[in-house]
Amino acid sequence: MQELNADELRALKFYEGDIPAKDAQDPFWGDARAYVTLNALLYDDLAAEYTRIREGKRLNPAMLSDLPRLLGIYRALLSAMQKGRLSQPRTGYRVERAADFAVCLKHAATCAFTSTALDGFLPAYGDKQGLVLLTCHVPEHTPCAILSELLDSYLKSGENEMLLPPFLRFRAEPRTLTAADLRITDLNGEPPQAAYDLRFEPDQKLQFCENLAALPEIAGAAARLYAQMQQGMPESALDPDDRAAYLRFKQALRRMFA
Repeated sequence: MQELNADELRALKFYEGDIPAKDAQDPFWGDARAYVTLNALLYDDLAAEYTRIREGKRLNPAMLSDLPRLLGIYRALLSAMQKGRLSQPRTGYRVERAADFAVCLKHAATCAFTSTALDGFLPAYGDKQGLVLLTCHVPEHTPCAILSELLDSYLKSGENEMLLPPFLRFRAEPRTLTAADLRITDLNGEPPQAAYDLRFEPDQKLQFCENLAALPEIAGAAARLYAQMQQGMPESALDPDDRAAYLRFKQALRRMFA
Protein backbone atom coordinates (compact mmCIF):
# COMPACT_ATOMS: atom_id res chain seq x y z
CA MET A 1 0.00 0.00 0.00
CA GLN A 2 1.33 3.41 -0.97
CA GLU A 3 1.85 6.07 1.68
CA LEU A 4 -0.57 8.98 1.63
CA ASN A 5 0.72 12.44 0.79
CA ALA A 6 0.01 15.53 2.89
CA ASP A 7 -3.13 16.51 0.93
CA GLU A 8 -4.60 13.02 1.19
CA LEU A 9 -3.89 12.79 4.91
CA ARG A 10 -5.44 16.18 5.56
CA ALA A 11 -8.54 15.38 3.50
CA LEU A 12 -9.16 12.09 5.31
CA LYS A 13 -8.68 13.63 8.74
CA PHE A 14 -10.88 16.57 7.75
CA TYR A 15 -13.62 14.23 6.57
CA GLU A 16 -13.41 12.39 9.89
CA GLY A 17 -13.69 15.63 11.87
CA ASP A 18 -10.13 15.55 13.19
CA ILE A 19 -9.56 19.32 13.27
CA PRO A 20 -6.17 20.67 14.42
CA ALA A 21 -6.23 23.60 16.82
CA LYS A 22 -4.79 25.98 14.20
CA ASP A 23 -7.87 25.43 11.99
CA ALA A 24 -10.55 25.54 14.68
CA GLN A 25 -11.72 29.09 13.88
CA ASP A 26 -11.58 28.74 10.10
CA PRO A 27 -15.15 28.61 8.66
CA PHE A 28 -14.04 26.03 6.10
CA TRP A 29 -11.30 23.92 7.72
CA GLY A 30 -12.77 24.25 11.21
CA ASP A 31 -15.99 22.38 10.40
CA ALA A 32 -15.79 19.14 12.43
CA ARG A 33 -18.84 17.79 10.57
CA ALA A 34 -17.87 18.86 7.07
CA TYR A 35 -18.84 15.41 5.82
CA VAL A 36 -22.48 16.46 6.21
CA THR A 37 -22.16 19.12 3.49
CA LEU A 38 -19.60 17.22 1.40
CA ASN A 39 -22.02 14.31 1.08
CA ALA A 40 -25.26 16.28 0.70
CA LEU A 41 -23.72 18.00 -2.33
CA LEU A 42 -23.47 14.64 -4.12
CA TYR A 43 -27.19 13.82 -4.06
CA ASP A 44 -29.29 14.91 -7.02
CA ASP A 45 -31.95 17.08 -5.37
CA LEU A 46 -32.55 18.86 -2.05
CA ALA A 47 -33.96 15.91 -0.11
CA ALA A 48 -30.56 15.06 1.41
CA GLU A 49 -30.12 18.61 2.67
CA TYR A 50 -33.59 18.67 4.25
CA THR A 51 -33.08 15.23 5.83
CA ARG A 52 -29.91 16.40 7.57
CA ILE A 53 -31.51 19.64 8.73
CA ARG A 54 -34.39 17.70 10.28
CA GLU A 55 -31.79 15.71 12.22
CA GLY A 56 -30.37 18.94 13.63
CA LYS A 57 -27.28 19.00 11.42
CA ARG A 58 -25.82 22.15 9.94
CA LEU A 59 -25.02 22.70 6.27
CA ASN A 60 -21.92 24.85 5.87
CA PRO A 61 -22.00 27.47 3.08
CA ALA A 62 -18.29 28.11 3.62
CA MET A 63 -17.68 24.78 1.88
CA LEU A 64 -18.81 26.50 -1.33
CA SER A 65 -16.91 29.75 -0.82
CA ASP A 66 -13.62 28.40 -2.20
CA LEU A 67 -14.26 26.00 -5.08
CA PRO A 68 -10.61 25.06 -5.74
CA ARG A 69 -10.30 24.02 -2.10
CA LEU A 70 -13.59 22.09 -2.21
CA LEU A 71 -12.60 20.20 -5.34
CA GLY A 72 -9.17 19.57 -3.82
CA ILE A 73 -10.81 17.72 -0.92
CA TYR A 74 -12.84 15.48 -3.23
CA ARG A 75 -9.76 14.84 -5.37
CA ALA A 76 -7.58 14.02 -2.36
CA LEU A 77 -10.20 11.70 -0.81
CA LEU A 78 -10.50 9.71 -4.04
CA SER A 79 -6.73 9.64 -4.46
CA ALA A 80 -6.35 8.21 -0.94
CA MET A 81 -8.93 5.55 -1.80
CA GLN A 82 -6.98 4.59 -4.90
CA LYS A 83 -3.99 3.94 -2.65
CA GLY A 84 -6.18 2.01 -0.21
CA ARG A 85 -7.49 -0.53 -2.74
CA LEU A 86 -8.38 -3.79 -1.00
CA SER A 87 -5.92 -6.65 -1.19
CA GLN A 88 -8.70 -9.08 -0.21
CA PRO A 89 -12.52 -9.02 0.01
CA ARG A 90 -13.91 -7.24 3.09
CA THR A 91 -17.33 -6.87 4.67
CA GLY A 92 -18.50 -3.56 6.12
CA TYR A 93 -21.66 -2.81 8.08
CA ARG A 94 -23.65 0.37 7.60
CA VAL A 95 -26.65 1.80 9.42
CA GLU A 96 -28.10 4.07 6.73
CA ARG A 97 -30.95 6.54 6.49
CA ALA A 98 -33.89 4.92 4.69
CA ALA A 99 -34.39 8.12 2.66
CA ASP A 100 -30.78 8.18 1.46
CA PHE A 101 -30.75 4.48 0.69
CA ALA A 102 -33.89 4.80 -1.45
CA VAL A 103 -31.89 7.13 -3.72
CA CYS A 104 -28.91 4.74 -3.77
CA LEU A 105 -31.22 1.82 -4.52
CA LYS A 106 -32.72 3.71 -7.47
CA HIS A 107 -29.23 4.23 -8.92
CA ALA A 108 -27.85 0.85 -7.72
CA ALA A 109 -24.81 2.73 -6.45
CA THR A 110 -23.54 4.67 -3.47
CA CYS A 111 -24.46 8.33 -3.89
CA ALA A 112 -21.93 9.76 -1.42
CA PHE A 113 -18.93 8.71 0.66
CA THR A 114 -20.17 5.79 2.75
CA SER A 115 -18.72 4.92 6.14
CA THR A 116 -18.94 1.26 7.18
CA ALA A 117 -17.75 -0.54 10.31
CA LEU A 118 -15.67 -3.69 9.83
CA ASP A 119 -16.65 -5.13 13.22
CA GLY A 120 -20.43 -5.11 12.77
CA PHE A 121 -23.36 -2.74 13.20
CA LEU A 122 -23.12 -0.09 15.87
CA PRO A 123 -25.91 -0.46 18.46
CA ALA A 124 -27.72 2.90 18.16
CA TYR A 125 -27.92 5.94 15.94
CA GLY A 126 -29.16 8.93 17.89
CA ASP A 127 -28.44 11.33 15.01
CA LYS A 128 -30.45 9.64 12.21
CA GLN A 129 -34.11 8.93 11.69
CA GLY A 130 -35.54 6.07 9.65
CA LEU A 131 -32.90 3.33 9.39
CA VAL A 132 -31.91 0.60 6.95
CA LEU A 133 -29.16 -1.94 7.73
CA LEU A 134 -26.63 -2.58 4.97
CA THR A 135 -24.11 -5.42 4.90
CA CYS A 136 -21.57 -4.37 2.28
CA HIS A 137 -19.67 -7.17 0.54
CA VAL A 138 -16.71 -5.44 -1.09
CA PRO A 139 -14.43 -7.39 -3.49
CA GLU A 140 -10.66 -7.14 -3.61
CA HIS A 141 -9.14 -4.27 -5.62
CA THR A 142 -12.05 -1.98 -4.75
CA PRO A 143 -10.86 1.57 -3.99
CA CYS A 144 -11.64 2.51 -0.39
CA ALA A 145 -10.05 3.77 2.83
CA ILE A 146 -9.60 1.44 5.80
CA LEU A 147 -8.63 4.16 8.21
CA SER A 148 -6.63 1.97 10.58
CA GLU A 149 -4.37 1.06 7.66
CA LEU A 150 -3.99 4.54 6.18
CA LEU A 151 -3.79 6.70 9.32
CA ASP A 152 -1.57 6.37 12.38
CA SER A 153 -4.55 7.42 14.51
CA TYR A 154 -8.07 8.74 13.97
CA LEU A 155 -10.99 9.96 16.04
CA LYS A 156 -13.43 7.07 15.58
CA SER A 157 -10.97 4.21 15.89
CA GLY A 158 -13.51 2.20 17.89
CA GLU A 159 -15.63 1.84 14.77
CA ASN A 160 -12.84 0.18 12.72
CA GLU A 161 -14.01 2.18 9.74
CA MET A 162 -13.89 1.36 6.04
CA LEU A 163 -14.88 4.39 3.97
CA LEU A 164 -16.29 3.67 0.51
CA PRO A 165 -16.32 6.17 -2.37
CA PRO A 166 -19.40 7.63 -4.05
CA PHE A 167 -20.89 6.13 -7.20
CA LEU A 168 -19.73 2.60 -6.41
CA ARG A 169 -22.12 0.16 -8.12
CA PHE A 170 -23.82 -2.69 -6.24
CA ARG A 171 -26.53 -5.34 -6.38
CA ALA A 172 -28.97 -5.17 -3.46
CA GLU A 173 -30.48 -8.30 -1.90
CA PRO A 174 -33.11 -7.80 0.84
CA ARG A 175 -32.81 -9.98 3.95
CA THR A 176 -34.94 -10.60 7.02
CA LEU A 177 -34.33 -8.44 10.07
CA THR A 178 -33.06 -10.44 13.05
CA ALA A 179 -33.84 -9.91 16.72
CA ALA A 180 -30.39 -8.33 17.13
CA ASP A 181 -31.10 -6.00 14.20
CA LEU A 182 -34.32 -4.80 15.79
CA ARG A 183 -32.45 -3.66 18.90
CA ILE A 184 -30.66 -0.99 16.82
CA THR A 185 -32.55 2.29 17.13
CA ASP A 186 -32.73 5.71 15.50
CA LEU A 187 -33.07 9.15 17.10
CA ASN A 188 -36.76 8.47 17.74
CA GLY A 189 -36.05 5.08 19.32
CA GLU A 190 -37.44 3.27 16.25
CA PRO A 191 -35.89 0.02 14.93
CA PRO A 192 -34.64 -0.42 11.34
CA GLN A 193 -37.21 -0.59 8.56
CA ALA A 194 -35.32 -3.11 6.41
CA ALA A 195 -31.99 -4.82 5.83
CA TYR A 196 -30.01 -5.57 2.67
CA ASP A 197 -26.88 -7.34 1.53
CA LEU A 198 -25.06 -5.10 -0.94
CA ARG A 199 -22.78 -6.97 -3.33
CA PHE A 200 -20.44 -4.51 -4.98
CA GLU A 201 -19.29 -5.04 -8.55
CA PRO A 202 -15.64 -6.06 -8.98
CA ASP A 203 -12.91 -4.08 -10.72
CA GLN A 204 -14.51 -0.67 -10.39
CA LYS A 205 -12.40 2.34 -11.33
CA LEU A 206 -12.26 5.80 -9.77
CA GLN A 207 -11.49 9.06 -11.47
CA PHE A 208 -12.12 12.67 -10.55
CA CYS A 209 -12.31 14.91 -13.60
CA GLU A 210 -11.75 18.24 -11.90
CA ASN A 211 -13.11 21.10 -13.96
CA LEU A 212 -13.50 24.48 -12.28
CA ALA A 213 -14.85 25.97 -15.49
CA ALA A 214 -17.93 23.72 -15.19
CA LEU A 215 -18.86 25.05 -11.76
CA PRO A 216 -20.64 28.40 -11.41
CA GLU A 217 -19.83 30.58 -8.41
CA ILE A 218 -22.41 29.48 -5.91
CA ALA A 219 -21.35 30.81 -2.51
CA GLY A 220 -24.00 33.51 -2.26
CA ALA A 221 -26.85 31.31 -3.45
CA ALA A 222 -25.80 28.47 -1.14
CA ALA A 223 -25.58 30.76 1.88
CA ARG A 224 -29.07 32.10 1.23
CA LEU A 225 -30.54 28.66 0.57
CA TYR A 226 -28.95 27.06 3.61
CA ALA A 227 -30.19 29.88 5.84
CA GLN A 228 -33.73 29.55 4.49
CA MET A 229 -33.71 25.76 4.84
CA GLN A 230 -32.32 25.89 8.39
CA GLN A 231 -35.18 28.23 9.28
CA GLY A 232 -37.70 25.61 8.15
CA MET A 233 -38.66 27.13 4.81
CA PRO A 234 -40.17 24.46 2.51
CA GLU A 235 -38.55 23.82 -0.85
CA SER A 236 -41.51 25.37 -2.70
CA ALA A 237 -40.82 28.69 -0.95
CA LEU A 238 -37.08 28.87 -1.64
CA ASP A 239 -35.77 31.55 -3.96
CA PRO A 240 -36.23 29.87 -7.38
CA ASP A 241 -33.11 31.37 -8.95
CA ASP A 242 -30.90 30.33 -6.02
CA ARG A 243 -32.45 26.86 -6.01
CA ALA A 244 -31.92 26.41 -9.75
CA ALA A 245 -28.30 27.61 -9.57
CA TYR A 246 -27.56 25.30 -6.63
CA LEU A 247 -29.04 22.27 -8.40
CA ARG A 248 -27.03 23.06 -11.55
CA PHE A 249 -23.92 23.24 -9.39
CA LYS A 250 -24.65 19.85 -7.84
CA GLN A 251 -25.26 18.29 -11.25
CA ALA A 252 -21.95 19.64 -12.59
CA LEU A 253 -20.13 18.40 -9.48
CA ARG A 254 -21.51 14.86 -9.83
CA ARG A 255 -20.35 14.73 -13.43
CA MET A 256 -16.76 15.13 -12.26
CA PHE A 257 -16.87 11.69 -10.64
CA ALA A 258 -16.19 9.24 -13.45
